[in-house]
Amino acid sequence: MKRRDFIKLSASTALLLALNPFGSLEAAQGSVATPKTIVNLVLDGGPDFRHLIVPAYESDNDDSNSYAYNFWKARGSLFGKYSPSDLKQVYSQNYDDITISGIKCGILKKCAWLKDEIGRGNVAIINNVVASTNRNHYHSLIMMENGSLSANEHNLDVSGWLGRSAKALGDANVVSLSREVRLVCNGPHATNPNSHDNSIVIANPNSRSMGLYDYDTQADLESGSNNYQWSTKAKMSRALKSYYQAKATLIAPSSIYRKPIEHEQQLRHFSALIKARLDGVPIPDAIANFTQKDSINKLDSSYFAQQLLALYDSYASQDIFKMQCASMEYGGWDSHKNLRTQIEPKLEDIFGANKGLDTLIGEIQKLRNDSYDNSLFVIAGEFGRQLQSNGSAGNDHGRGNSVLVIGGKVNGGFCGNPFPNYEIENLNVKNKDIEGKTSMFRVFAEVVNWQNPGVAQSIFGDLSSHILEDGVDLSKMIEA
Repeated sequence: MKRRDFIKLSASTALLLALNPFGSLEAAQGSVATPKTIVNLVLDGGPDFRHLIVPAYESDNDDSNSYAYNFWKARGSLFGKYSPSDLKQVYSQNYDDITISGIKCGILKKCAWLKDEIGRGNVAIINNVVASTNRNHYHSLIMMENGSLSANEHNLDVSGWLGRSAKALGDANVVSLSREVRLVCNGPHATNPNSHDNSIVIANPNSRSMGLYDYDTQADLESGSNNYQWSTKAKMSRALKSYYQAKATLIAPSSIYRKPIEHEQQLRHFSALIKARLDGVPIPDAIANFTQKDSINKLDSSYFAQQLLALYDSYASQDIFKMQCASMEYGGWDSHKNLRTQIEPKLEDIFGANKGLDTLIGEIQKLRNDSYDNSLFVIAGEFGRQLQSNGSAGNDHGRGNSVLVIGGKVNGGFCGNPFPNYEIENLNVKNKDIEGKTSMFRVFAEVVNWQNPGVAQSIFGDLSSHILEDGVDLSKMIEA
């Protein structure tokens, strides 16, 4: 484990020492209810959700004044096709018909699981959403993850909305599954609003290798590696473990040197709990196959696959982690050129049949059958793309976009018109954005209120100051 991860993890383990030291399997296997859990997936770079769900383009869409005609004409360069007949063929080859909230659409064929979940009513698609005042990735991510349009572009030390939500629960942690802890995870500082406190954050990028290395002589002997016990790594492990055990008996509780000793003890104890739990929870074959060549489960991104395994393990160890918020990331959505080859594999990784969320949700339901009903998967990027594609088979930064909220208690459908007629005049004008009519923080507010009723005001401030599209009611988006 790297030093910075040791510090992040050990700072949070003091909260966990009162738990059952044996890490009972009952919590993993269904006798304990799943607490309401938010899984936040950030799509760095600005995903084009208008490529995921499109207006249906069929024989009755020849009216040059229709939204579908102008939409497909404006985005023809993505496919290298420009005539209506060719674009209708593109539509039929790449999209399946689906009706959402009475609107006939097409959904990317590669995202068959998402189509099924929309059909089951488990996906809310909030359109015309905005979380930034500009098109700058760096600053927009800070605003989105902090949960405020006034977030300073130079301050990475502020708290994040997910961290504030976990803190408000009183006895919950944020489990960070990415390589680095994202700003959205940061807990609030007790006195300084421009700083943060991450004592509620647990870094878990690789749950099967969590904690300090502890050489196991017997295991290596059984594997035929009997010479390994004399390796530098093995000798260092034994020496350090003995050193800290000895120092623990010699350093007074009041000593300034006591803190690192306690951190070492806490981290060993905590990682032992996780190891004991996961030793009884084998990696499901379908998740293991995320990285196996020729498997139907194989993902394009091995990094996303690793996070999904860590999230599965976090659900299996949810009582130990005290996880009610989790943070994931999937980068590479800045599709200025070759959009289809860049983002379609990513969309399939997340939403495809037998792929990321399909497999993960199926497996966590085997752990506890209430896990999907008590989880919300929130999927968003810092902004979207422009209405018109560019000349490089891609499209450029645009402020407005959509947010997806997925879960067993979601009342699914569109919130906000995905294909509004007022956009038609802008579809063939360069540099035009999807107009942001609903604050993304309004969406996040409903998510945190589902988990902890009434808390959104303290996390996002006066909600009336955040815009909401006329006719959109987010209060019924999720069942209590």
